Amino acid sequence: MTRIAITALTFGALAVAMALGVTWFVVSPPGDRWEPAVNSFALLAGITGIFAERWAAQREQRNQAIGSIRLEMARNRETLDGEAFSASASRGRRVYPRLVQSAVDSALSSGALSPHRDADLIDLLHRWRTAVASVNRRLELTEMLVFTSASEEKAEQFHTALHRANGFFQGVRALLDEAQAALGDPVRP
Repeated sequence: MTRIAITALTFGALAVAMALGVTWFVVSPPGDRWEPAVNSFALLAGITGIFAERWAAQREQRNQAIGSIRLEMARNRETLDGEAFSASASRGRRVYPRLVQSAVDSALSSGALSPHRDADLIDLLHRWRTAVASVNRRLELTEMLVFTSASEEKAEQFHTALHRANGFFQGVRALLDEAQAALGDPVRP
């Protein structure tokens, strides 16, 4: 509420000053119009400068958010393509690396992305965020099951499920491909 009041007061004062400056320019004698003209242009520059600064700040915040998300997606790609998730990896008990989502969380909560301009990207990032949370939770549960079980069979079953065609992790990889393509990053072959 305070921000709205300050904005209304600022722009109201600038609008009144601009109207008075233009009126001053119109009613002043032809030889004395330099001062009201300079005053009006200074006010016009102030008004447009406020909008330009806000636009530039939002654009910079969006670019930083997109850059952070790209780095995070690349790190997640390395994790998923890494040795731990490889089909040729050891099938024994192990602790798997987790996917990260802090840049996505930050971008979604900060308002750096425009709900109008980035609607599709925001929807995709929400789906990605849900997938990452699900992957990490599944890994935790599986590790608890594998490490508390006396048999090696559980680890083997998990390894098989991890690399199954059309399985959960294939869907996560496809979603990562889609997210990286939406961000303009090259998609893996």
